[in-house]
Amino acid sequence: MRLFLLLFTLFLLFSCNELKKENTGGTDEVLDDFSKMPDSIFMAGFKMLETLEETSFSKALALLQKEPNVTEIGVGDSLLSFRVSHGPLMLVPFGEGIPGTKGLSARSLSTGPFLTVQDEKDHVVAAQREDREHKKALILAPYLWDFGQNEDALVPLKKLENQRNYRGGITYKGNTTKNAQNISLDDYASFDAYDMVYLSSHGSKTCIIRKDEIEIISGGDSNMCYTFISTGIQLKMTEAIKLKQQLADKGYKGIYFSKTKAPSMAAIYLGAQFFKDRYKSLEDKLIIFSACQLGQRNDLQQTFESLMQNGQFFFWQNTVNADDASKAFNSLFERMLEYGETAPKAFKNIPDELKDNLPSSFVLLDENGKRDTVDTYTYLRMASQGNAMHLIEPVTFMDEKTHQPLDEGQVFPFEGIFEDGLPESADFTIELLGYDQNEMQQGNMTVTLKIDGGTVLEKQPFLPDSDPYDHIEVQSGKNEKTTWVTFKGIDLRKDLKKNSSVKLEAIFHFDGEHYGYQSLQVSTGNSDMRIEMEHGSDHITMYFDADNYGLKMVVPKENQTMYGDEQGFMYVHSDEEGWMKTEMKGMFAAIGSKIPINLDFLKDLPTKGTFLHKIPAFAATLTIAKLEQEPRAKKISGPVDAKTIFMADGHVKITFDDKKRLESIEDEGYIKYYYEPQTVTFPKAKLFQMPSF
Repeated sequence: MRLFLLLFTLFLLFSCNELKKENTGGTDEVLDDFSKMPDSIFMAGFKMLETLEETSFSKALALLQKEPNVTEIGVGDSLLSFRVSHGPLMLVPFGEGIPGTKGLSARSLSTGPFLTVQDEKDHVVAAQREDREHKKALILAPYLWDFGQNEDALVPLKKLENQRNYRGGITYKGNTTKNAQNISLDDYASFDAYDMVYLSSHGSKTCIIRKDEIEIISGGDSNMCYTFISTGIQLKMTEAIKLKQQLADKGYKGIYFSKTKAPSMAAIYLGAQFFKDRYKSLEDKLIIFSACQLGQRNDLQQTFESLMQNGQFFFWQNTVNADDASKAFNSLFERMLEYGETAPKAFKNIPDELKDNLPSSFVLLDENGKRDTVDTYTYLRMASQGNAMHLIEPVTFMDEKTHQPLDEGQVFPFEGIFEDGLPESADFTIELLGYDQNEMQQGNMTVTLKIDGGTVLEKQPFLPDSDPYDHIEVQSGKNEKTTWVTFKGIDLRKDLKKNSSVKLEAIFHFDGEHYGYQSLQVSTGNSDMRIEMEHGSDHITMYFDADNYGLKMVVPKENQTMYGDEQGFMYVHSDEEGWMKTEMKGMFAAIGSKIPINLDFLKDLPTKGTFLHKIPAFAATLTIAKLEQEPRAKKISGPVDAKTIFMADGHVKITFDDKKRLESIEDEGYIKYYYEPQTVTFPKAKLFQMPSF
């Protein structure tokens, strides 16, 4: 019973939720500026730390209360803090806390809400930057050696390293051993250079008391309590003066020091003041602090709410087990990446059993330092300011068949013949994330497409998808927040050059102001081709050079070679006259009889070149989009087939390859297309005028 009363007394006296300094005047003289702090005052705290080695909690508290130069004392769960002559705050931890957790211990529960959200619109991290697609993430794991395989900082690292917006933009630093020093204070001061910051560490807190008396209050918050975050940085006490000068030079404040088990070594902690003083604002960011006890006091939350212009801040209420933190953040990042949801929506959709009422505990120490563990619960919390942030750009150019993202620099299946003076067209499939189709329709969300900076589709609605014959096709994707939209037969309004780079841009408008964005450089490839035709016993090979619009036709059976140029001249050879060129429009029917398809396809002569140029022109004019709108043509291939096949007029089979290029036309014979570089050089020929008929 006596032990119970003692523990109960300690619970009342040392709970951070119930301690408040009676007179705050002493803290007005705290020297936060290291540049103005005398070396003697700075070092006095380190000397006091060394005197507290191997001292129990109660004895250390009694010693500090008797020390005349100690101007401030703070008490927390398994933790003391103090200042000597208003110098830097020093921390004295007792015990190891709860094994496998991310802090020393936790006791009190917040009386405030676990979700703080203001009026918001959806936006994207890094949207304020010109290079918004190339996002940057900072992931710090100072206690990787402690958490091991349960280190939750590995969750964002593994999920983001191959994501297109973050590929090559992740800065990851972790301490693999207890003595490793891979993280510096400059890393904690560089948050404004990143779009997503993830810190996995230990957290703790203390509250200030008078040396000679304690005022107890019931519930509520105290402005005399500190939240601490361990940096994982250690220093030799003999190098403290050198560190003080470095801190003064950089203007760092809100930095605290703690003793460690290693002799003459100190550890560095950060308080909310460090971030408040370091940053003027944090715009369009997502910040996650995975450490214990950060929600027991409002100082850290309020600091980031005041700094963030647009963004979300995640933190744990009480002590959390490292494996529970990993599970919760695995779900959060899955919702933000696989579903593309904003951080608030993703947080809401984390299963309750992964974020609420998680098992937690705190430690009570008696006057001899004996530990008693009390079970409680913890929660994942989120503070939000301004817009709700997408972690990624929720729009991606996709391959229509495979629904895999298009790669930078790959050959895109534009429809048309490059450099022929006529504009090309194309089908574009894009993946939209973050919203179900009902949300997109109610939000009047639209899409804009650009080619080399020129708009070819502007704020185009795509829902409802009620017309099966329009140029828009909408499909449900891999989950309820994924939609694939294909815009077919889009006029590019320009003639593209072969083997050139083309910039594609997709803009997914959430509203009139905010949007998701992707740009992608693709290649036109080459319009050159070899064409093999067979009809009965006749076989013809054509070679088309898109550079000069030259056409060469070889007829082995008749031992003939012919050429056609851009102006419409045919080049033929005779033993008597040599090479001659002439316009042969009247010869269409005679030569056309050797072409192995229904001549109805050839009734419209091309605007450039000879009538035989219609054969390579099929590759540009006979497209999937046009056949899908043609009542005489029926698609007979499946949606997942690599090739697309149509049957026209019930007997003409038209096949497109996996790059959506015309591959073959088959009827009584066939025409087969092979996309290969060609060089057609015209022979020197004299002009021959055909007689008129």
